[in-house]
Amino acid sequence: MVVVNNESCFAEIITDESPTSVEFFHQKQAGPVFLAYSWNNNVTLSVLHFPQLEADCEEFHHENLTEVKHECSVLKVAWSPKTSMLLHPVGLIFCTICVDHQVRLISLDNKMVVTTSIIGKHNTFINDCAFEPLSGDIVASVGDDKKCNIWNIKGKLVHCIPLTSPGKIVKWNINDIGKLMIAEQNGCIRVYDAVNYMPIFSLTCIPTSGLSSSDWSLVDPMKFGAIIGKNWYVWDTSKGSLPQLSSSAHSDGGQEFRWCNVGKDIFSTRGRPGNETKIFMSVDGKAHLTISTKVGCGMSWHNLLPICAVGSNRKILLFDLEAVG
Repeated sequence: MVVVNNESCFAEIITDESPTSVEFFHQKQAGPVFLAYSWNNNVTLSVLHFPQLEADCEEFHHENLTEVKHECSVLKVAWSPKTSMLLHPVGLIFCTICVDHQVRLISLDNKMVVTTSIIGKHNTFINDCAFEPLSGDIVASVGDDKKCNIWNIKGKLVHCIPLTSPGKIVKWNINDIGKLMIAEQNGCIRVYDAVNYMPIFSLTCIPTSGLSSSDWSLVDPMKFGAIIGKNWYVWDTSKGSLPQLSSSAHSDGGQEFRWCNVGKDIFSTRGRPGNETKIFMSVDGKAHLTISTKVGCGMSWHNLLPICAVGSNRKILLFDLEAVG
């Protein structure tokens, strides 16, 4: 149920099972939009058509391209910047992290033929992975084994960064090339040099434990955000290492923080399963949109439109911020 501004949910994508993750591909130009979502042992790849991005599209519609089956449950999906259905032979390329502690590289050609390879493995659960945004030849992954591993797409371990607690989030930023952000469960958020992997600076977290998610803004790379316990925190590194803003997010604890990719001060948070997703459109600490869902996980912002996809009960809800009053 959408609690506020019901009209802002303009579409639903029906899924076979409730999603465990949802991820838009960050395209550079207008055109069809790729969306990946995981459920059980599968990843479904869909193409979405928006009138704002396609001249011959009169209204929003979508279709599923294919499903990619795995040997075990999929936790997250990360798109490669090499993804393209226009430049032959490059097709759809992404990584998945699964409950068997492995990082898989998946590629599909124009005929939807799937090629799968295992490029890395942790000693225990992996919590996140991300492609280097320029070449797409490097993947970083973090896990409960207190490591950030840097792999090339051929499966070679390039570097290992030791962490002080389980790694929760790893991020590259296309608008701040040469840096890598790692967020740890104990509240440590640190940015590293992406060449020698030495630390550049750290953010001060209050409190210093219970971090579940963090994100690095594409619109303003000076801004970072995180969910720690029940609260969200926002940093502006041009003003120092302390959080400039914080407020209550979810009474039962937050699970995810994501910046909007087209608005400087817009971000969203997601609570624990059975809780809610909140979208904040300013820094006043008040949620402008609250989405209550019984089950389902994942949320993702498109990078050209103010549209957020939220995993729900056997569906994905699409919200357009331009419809929010």
